[in-house]
Amino acid sequence: MPSHQPKAVAGRPFLSIWRYAIPYWRAYLTGAVLAVVYISISLAVPLLVKFIVDQFQEETMTMERLSGYFAVLVLVALVTGFARYLQRMLMIGASRQAEYDLRNDYFAHVQKQSRSFFNRVRTGDVMARSTNDLNFVRMFIGPGIMGTTDMIRFPFTLGFMIYLSPWLTSVALIPLPLVSLIVYGFVMYMHYQSKRVQEQFSTVTAVAQENLAGARVVKAYGVEDREFDAFRGEADHYMRENVKLSLVMSMTWPVIGLSIGLTILLVIWRGGLGAIDGAISLGDFTAFIFCLGLLAWPLVEFGWVLTLYQRGAVGMNRINEILTLEPEIHDTSETRYDITDINGRIEFRDVTFTYAHRPALQDAAFTVDQGETLAIVGPTGSGKSTLLALIAREHEPCEGQVLIDGEDIQRIPLRVLRESIGYVPQDTFIFSDTVRNNLCFGRPDASLELMDWACEIAQFKETVENLPEGYETLLGERGVNLSGGQKQRLAIARALICDPRILMLDDALSSVDTHTEEEILRGLKNVIRERTTLLVSHRISTIQHADAIIVLDEGHIVERGDHESLIAHGGLYAAMYERQLLEDELEGMED
Repeated sequence: MPSHQPKAVAGRPFLSIWRYAIPYWRAYLTGAVLAVVYISISLAVPLLVKFIVDQFQEETMTMERLSGYFAVLVLVALVTGFARYLQRMLMIGASRQAEYDLRNDYFAHVQKQSRSFFNRVRTGDVMARSTNDLNFVRMFIGPGIMGTTDMIRFPFTLGFMIYLSPWLTSVALIPLPLVSLIVYGFVMYMHYQSKRVQEQFSTVTAVAQENLAGARVVKAYGVEDREFDAFRGEADHYMRENVKLSLVMSMTWPVIGLSIGLTILLVIWRGGLGAIDGAISLGDFTAFIFCLGLLAWPLVEFGWVLTLYQRGAVGMNRINEILTLEPEIHDTSETRYDITDINGRIEFRDVTFTYAHRPALQDAAFTVDQGETLAIVGPTGSGKSTLLALIAREHEPCEGQVLIDGEDIQRIPLRVLRESIGYVPQDTFIFSDTVRNNLCFGRPDASLELMDWACEIAQFKETVENLPEGYETLLGERGVNLSGGQKQRLAIARALICDPRILMLDDALSSVDTHTEEEILRGLKNVIRERTTLLVSHRISTIQHADAIIVLDEGHIVERGDHESLIAHGGLYAAMYERQLLEDELEGMED
């Protein structure tokens, strides 16, 4: 992950783009020099045309001279073509390098964001900025800057035209103020409309991504037609916004082309009269018309470059909206970088956490010594997962302190903290990759023996053996070719491979059968002796042998003790236990 900070500046897209382009200034500068070279040499063409026409008019042209002029024109074409090729290679190559830097910075910065960011920003929107918007930025710093350097042709050609005929040049510049005003109006509208188009593209991408990710649910409910209509509505909106932008973009070139055409007509009329009166030679007049042709391309290209600039600026602004977001959870000036590992003693001191204006945890206070197992039970929504998330520092406490080894968790380097935790959340996520890469996600260098050991404990080894290619079997998106229980067992093995000092299992056995659960717990018994373990479960059988148990209800710790003492207490834990015994008895009668 890059160590440098993104070069983003809020509200200043051009400065941000410049900061990504400036490391490759040599390539851009060389490209600009090459542009000056081939533009300067290309001006030899109208000069040669002047000589040719003058010599034909004076009847002094010979075959040798004509052959010489022809050879010079071929040489000019070869030199300008080669210079143009090198310019494109350098500038487009530099833009690809800058794109690479920006893409890496963007991805790294998104990775640093806290859970609240992903709760707030849709995945499709994040993806749209990293694809569509980033491509517009790349077009800005590639073809856009290259087109800008081509504008060097304008002053060079204009200077040559003044040399040929100052008064005819003044005639040619008459339409310029009007064209400038029209182009300015186009630019303002393109900036506004480009933003609308790119925002709507984010919406379309988000809708598509959510439907593809939830394809099984969509099919299960048989609402494909409804979802298609919703997507078509967003796509229609995107099309309409694009059409509005395209109308203006389509008008830019014709308006500039029309202005150039009218200018040429005006020059031919006035220059023709001047040639008849002898105010300008036929050679100069022909060379002047040729220069107007050379001048036409940068003027036409100007409209295209403006489009690239506007879309690139809007795209960079949208990327900056992410890059300038400071992660809510990060290392600070108080972080103790001398802490390189942790032992695992956990302490909560009157911790309160509020989520969506509702207290999820209130005044939580407890201690788990190194090597102990703490079980956490309680009704749904009582704050069990929130408690684990605070230890992993996915959230910050609103009040109170979370300490590990006596040190405030906010002073422990974030990487050290999270590398020391093996966390199996409720919602198990499996990557679309091989079983091996999923198992070794937190420890890529894990040996085959370590994987076998972890899979044996998690009761996942038999599943691996039954897969067509064992550890090298490619899993579908989100592990679609595994059952819910198999996913949970893989996730447990993945956590064990990391050899964490703190192991947190958040209802990690909810999808496995009772027999498999017993086997996993038996295997975990020796493992959890060596590390601090937190078990969240709705099954009393899962946690009854824990060293200590806390019972949560509406964010409060309402009971604490071991299994026997809590049963004897006759409170919420005892009620949950009796209810589960009754459920097991009823299931036995049905069987």
